[in-house]
Amino acid sequence: MGLLEIYQETVSAKTSDGWDLRMYHYLPIGKNVVRFPVILCHGLAANKNSCDFGQPGTPEWERYSLAAFLSQQHSENGAVFDVWVPELRGNGQPTFDPRVHPERYRWSVDDYIDKDVPAIIRRVHEWYKEKKHDAPPVFWVGKSMGGMIAYAYGETKEGQKNLKGVVTLGSPVVFGKTSVFLEFLTRVTPRNVSIPIRITELLERSGDLNSHFRGMGVNLENVDPEMLQTYLRVGFSNVLSSKVLSQFSLFFKHMTFCRYPRYPWMYDTLGRIPGMKKMFTPYSYTENLHRFNAPLLAIAGGLDKMAPKTDMQYVKEHVGSTDVTYLEVSRDAGSRADYGHLYLNLGVHARDEGYPKI
Repeated sequence: MGLLEIYQETVSAKTSDGWDLRMYHYLPIGKNVVRFPVILCHGLAANKNSCDFGQPGTPEWERYSLAAFLSQQHSENGAVFDVWVPELRGNGQPTFDPRVHPERYRWSVDDYIDKDVPAIIRRVHEWYKEKKHDAPPVFWVGKSMGGMIAYAYGETKEGQKNLKGVVTLGSPVVFGKTSVFLEFLTRVTPRNVSIPIRITELLERSGDLNSHFRGMGVNLENVDPEMLQTYLRVGFSNVLSSKVLSQFSLFFKHMTFCRYPRYPWMYDTLGRIPGMKKMFTPYSYTENLHRFNAPLLAIAGGLDKMAPKTDMQYVKEHVGSTDVTYLEVSRDAGSRADYGHLYLNLGVHARDEGYPKI
């Protein structure tokens, strides 16, 4: 398929606090178009290449991009989707230069949930209204943190109304095992100030951290080394608030997915003491997972060290959804290879084994 045959546009979504979020829009190519759009959201420290790897029309894009797979017809009666790929704040060409406006880089995961997700869905709805169509609920496909924020948003009344269905890839809400990522977080996260962080620069400076990223479940049977090298170069080229990393370190330490605490040090030191816990524990998305009621497909990798399958099974058992499917991609479950965290959607077999399930 040539570049001219791909119908793509780039738009922006304005958040309530002034960020312009870049969104890549792929119009469906085919006849059997599903009337509900699909939003593909990247994870922590990543960008659009997580779900939309490569340049449109190239062999790499055709093979690895979930956006390409969903927006193109693969069989006579196969469904095709209107696909949107957003980038959360700090990605691409950030609205605010971190050197000029460092104060804008103090956001937490809660800002993704409270501000970015609503802005992204609102922009999709605006596009439909511009085309004189009703604004439909959306399918949300989230990789890692991109799925976690869908759980949290789905617990709200707005989320319950706007989510037609959700697919998560390696998106936990409990953290039962110490992750190799925990050491990375604790080493780079300042606790007393929130500052802009460039992940690619950290990886370039530290071979140890780089090896952590490469070691997150690498299976040579299911990874193209050239693709991996390219992804490590382009997949993290953004600016991140260190407060996000600080919040993730709290998730791992307290084994729960929660809002950023008002007093993080008090939560750290007193949050586990009986009688004191309720006083300092913030709202827990994990404990309120029963409020999430959208149809859900939760995908887990057999070799995923960041979101082990036991943690993913917890999601399946605690959401309030009546339509829940848990899918493990591993040799034990019948796949051709065991999947690690990065390769749930970027493995050499993902297009054949994972994408059709989605």
